[in-house]
Amino acid sequence: MSLMGVRSTVPNSGLVAVLMEDGGPAMLAVPVGAREGLLLSAPGSPTPTWASLFAACVEAFGSAVLQVVLDVDADGVMCATAVLDAENPTQSTAVPCTPSDALVVATTLAIPIQATGALLRLRGLDLEEQALQRRLREWRQALDDAVAEDAWYL
Repeated sequence: MSLMGVRSTVPNSGLVAVLMEDGGPAMLAVPVGAREGLLLSAPGSPTPTWASLFAACVEAFGSAVLQVVLDVDADGVMCATAVLDAENPTQSTAVPCTPSDALVVATTLAIPIQATGALLRLRGLDLEEQALQRRLREWRQALDDAVAEDAWYL
Protein backbone atom coordinates (compact mmCIF):
# COMPACT_ATOMS: atom_id res chain seq x y z
CA MET A 1 0.00 0.00 0.00
CA SER A 2 1.09 3.58 -0.54
CA LEU A 3 0.56 6.55 1.71
CA MET A 4 -1.68 9.08 -0.06
CA GLY A 5 -1.76 11.68 2.69
CA VAL A 6 -2.96 12.60 6.15
CA ARG A 7 -6.46 13.96 6.60
CA SER A 8 -8.49 15.31 9.48
CA THR A 9 -11.61 13.39 10.38
CA VAL A 10 -14.66 14.83 12.08
CA PRO A 11 -13.60 17.85 14.19
CA ASN A 12 -11.93 16.92 17.48
CA SER A 13 -11.68 13.22 16.65
CA GLY A 14 -8.19 13.07 15.19
CA LEU A 15 -6.23 12.41 12.07
CA VAL A 16 -6.03 9.46 9.69
CA ALA A 17 -3.35 8.43 7.24
CA VAL A 18 -4.99 7.43 3.98
CA LEU A 19 -3.40 4.43 2.25
CA MET A 20 -4.22 3.17 -1.24
CA GLU A 21 -3.60 -0.35 -2.47
CA ASP A 22 -0.80 -0.54 -5.05
CA GLY A 23 -2.38 -1.44 -8.38
CA GLY A 24 -5.81 -1.82 -6.84
CA PRO A 25 -8.85 0.07 -5.74
CA ALA A 26 -8.80 -0.58 -1.97
CA MET A 27 -8.29 2.30 0.44
CA LEU A 28 -7.57 2.23 4.14
CA ALA A 29 -7.70 4.91 6.85
CA VAL A 30 -5.22 4.41 9.70
CA PRO A 31 -5.69 6.55 12.83
CA VAL A 32 -2.56 8.56 13.68
CA GLY A 33 -1.67 11.04 16.38
CA ALA A 34 -0.65 14.65 15.78
CA ARG A 35 3.08 13.85 15.96
CA GLU A 36 2.84 10.97 13.48
CA GLY A 37 0.51 13.00 11.27
CA LEU A 38 3.09 15.77 11.02
CA LEU A 39 5.89 13.30 10.27
CA LEU A 40 3.86 11.56 7.57
CA SER A 41 2.45 14.67 5.92
CA ALA A 42 5.55 16.85 5.71
CA PRO A 43 7.68 16.00 2.67
CA GLY A 44 11.34 15.75 3.60
CA SER A 45 10.57 15.97 7.30
CA PRO A 46 13.44 15.10 9.63
CA THR A 47 13.83 11.44 10.48
CA PRO A 48 12.46 10.73 13.96
CA THR A 49 15.29 9.65 16.26
CA TRP A 50 13.37 6.67 17.59
CA ALA A 51 12.89 5.22 14.08
CA SER A 52 16.59 5.62 13.34
CA LEU A 53 17.45 3.99 16.68
CA PHE A 54 15.11 1.08 15.91
CA ALA A 55 16.71 0.54 12.49
CA ALA A 56 20.23 0.79 13.97
CA CYS A 57 19.43 -1.76 16.70
CA VAL A 58 17.95 -4.19 14.18
CA GLU A 59 21.02 -3.75 11.96
CA ALA A 60 23.37 -4.27 14.94
CA PHE A 61 21.81 -7.70 15.43
CA GLY A 62 22.49 -8.56 11.78
CA SER A 63 18.96 -8.14 10.53
CA ALA A 64 16.90 -5.60 8.61
CA VAL A 65 13.31 -4.40 8.62
CA LEU A 66 11.70 -5.90 5.50
CA GLN A 67 8.18 -4.47 5.68
CA VAL A 68 5.39 -3.45 8.00
CA VAL A 69 2.13 -5.39 8.08
CA LEU A 70 -1.19 -3.88 9.12
CA ASP A 71 -3.71 -6.40 10.46
CA VAL A 72 -6.61 -6.82 12.87
CA ASP A 73 -6.54 -8.81 16.08
CA ALA A 74 -9.17 -11.29 17.26
CA ASP A 75 -11.34 -8.41 18.52
CA GLY A 76 -11.23 -6.56 15.20
CA VAL A 77 -8.84 -3.87 16.49
CA MET A 78 -6.22 -2.62 14.05
CA CYS A 79 -2.69 -3.73 14.91
CA ALA A 80 0.68 -3.79 13.15
CA THR A 81 4.04 -5.55 13.07
CA ALA A 82 7.45 -4.72 11.68
CA VAL A 83 8.78 -7.84 9.93
CA LEU A 84 12.50 -8.43 10.43
CA ASP A 85 14.76 -10.39 8.10
CA ALA A 86 16.01 -13.82 9.17
CA GLU A 87 18.38 -16.37 7.67
CA ASN A 88 15.40 -18.64 7.04
CA PRO A 89 12.47 -16.65 5.53
CA THR A 90 9.94 -18.84 7.35
CA GLN A 91 11.47 -17.76 10.67
CA SER A 92 11.26 -14.01 10.17
CA THR A 93 10.47 -12.10 13.35
CA ALA A 94 7.43 -9.89 13.66
CA VAL A 95 7.84 -7.02 16.13
CA PRO A 96 4.47 -5.69 17.38
CA CYS A 97 3.95 -1.93 17.13
CA THR A 98 1.12 0.55 16.79
CA PRO A 99 -0.23 1.12 13.27
CA SER A 100 0.83 4.78 13.33
CA ASP A 101 4.38 3.87 14.40
CA ALA A 102 4.50 1.21 11.69
CA LEU A 103 3.64 3.85 9.07
CA VAL A 104 6.37 6.17 10.38
CA VAL A 105 8.92 3.31 10.26
CA ALA A 106 7.85 2.34 6.73
CA THR A 107 8.06 5.93 5.52
CA THR A 108 11.38 6.61 7.26
CA LEU A 109 13.05 3.42 6.05
CA ALA A 110 11.30 3.39 2.63
CA ILE A 111 9.99 -0.15 3.09
CA PRO A 112 6.71 -1.66 1.86
CA ILE A 113 3.43 -1.40 3.75
CA GLN A 114 1.26 -4.52 3.55
CA ALA A 115 -2.35 -4.87 4.68
CA THR A 116 -3.86 -8.26 5.35
CA GLY A 117 -7.04 -9.40 3.65
CA ALA A 118 -8.78 -9.52 7.03
CA LEU A 119 -8.01 -5.85 7.64
CA LEU A 120 -9.22 -4.81 4.20
CA ARG A 121 -12.44 -6.78 4.65
CA LEU A 122 -13.15 -5.24 8.06
CA ARG A 123 -11.81 -1.71 7.69
CA GLY A 124 -11.05 -1.05 4.06
CA LEU A 125 -13.10 0.42 1.29
CA ASP A 126 -13.11 -1.60 -1.90
CA LEU A 127 -14.05 0.70 -4.75
CA GLU A 128 -14.95 -2.28 -6.94
CA GLU A 129 -17.58 -3.43 -4.49
CA GLN A 130 -20.82 -4.02 -6.41
CA ALA A 131 -23.08 -2.12 -4.01
CA LEU A 132 -20.80 0.91 -4.11
CA GLN A 133 -20.62 0.79 -7.91
CA ARG A 134 -24.43 0.68 -8.07
CA ARG A 135 -24.73 3.69 -5.71
CA LEU A 136 -22.21 5.64 -7.78
CA ARG A 137 -24.19 4.91 -10.97
CA GLU A 138 -27.40 6.09 -9.23
CA TRP A 139 -25.71 9.31 -8.07
CA ARG A 140 -24.35 9.97 -11.57
CA GLN A 141 -27.82 9.41 -13.03
CA ALA A 142 -29.39 11.75 -10.47
CA LEU A 143 -26.82 14.42 -11.30
CA ASP A 144 -27.39 13.97 -15.04
CA ASP A 145 -31.17 14.31 -14.53
CA ALA A 146 -30.92 17.35 -12.23
CA VAL A 147 -31.80 20.79 -13.52
CA ALA A 148 -30.91 24.18 -12.07
CA GLU A 149 -34.48 24.75 -10.80
CA ASP A 150 -34.11 21.69 -8.54
CA ALA A 151 -31.36 23.35 -6.51
CA TRP A 152 -32.19 24.58 -3.01
CA TYR A 153 -30.90 27.94 -1.98
CA LEU A 154 -30.39 28.82 1.65
